[in-house]
Formats: sequence, structure tokens, C-alpha cells
Amino acid sequence: MAGQPSSRPARALKAGGPPAAITAAIGAGATGVAGNGIKAQTKPIADGVAQTIGLGPQLGPVLLLVLAMLVLVVAFVVPGIFEGT
Repeated sequence: MAGQPSSRPARALKAGGPPAAITAAIGAGATGVAGNGIKAQTKPIADGVAQTIGLGPQLGPVLLLVLAMLVLVVAFVVPGIFEGT
């Protein structure tokens, strides 16, 4: 296919990279590492995700970082899931 990377790692990074980066950024922001203003905006998201799954809200940032890693793993195994084709 024209315009698509041919190697699996390149496809995985191109396909799963953006969702993983967004998820990791929200998780990192919820820890306060990027400042209190960003923490105030992202912590409710991380807490809500953790509570939805049935975990304590304090595990939200860690959960999002783990989910970001899982997105990359899934993108490596089945990159077509994240591709628009």
C-alpha cells in the first residue's frame, strides 16, 4: 500500500502512537509532574477512569500510563485496529 510504512514497528508507532501519547499525557498530567494547573484538569479524568474500572481514584494516573503501554502493544500486534483503512 502506498504511503504506509512497511515494517511492523513503524506501522505500530504510526498507528498506536497518538492514542498512546494522549493517554500517557493525561496520566502524567494527573500526577502533577507538569504543574498544578494541568493536574487540576487531568486528575478528574484519571480518577474517573479508575473508578469506572473499579479501582481507587489514587490509581488513575498509573492506570492511564499502563493503558498507554497496552495501546502500543496492541498496535504492534494488530496495527490495523488503529489505522483508518
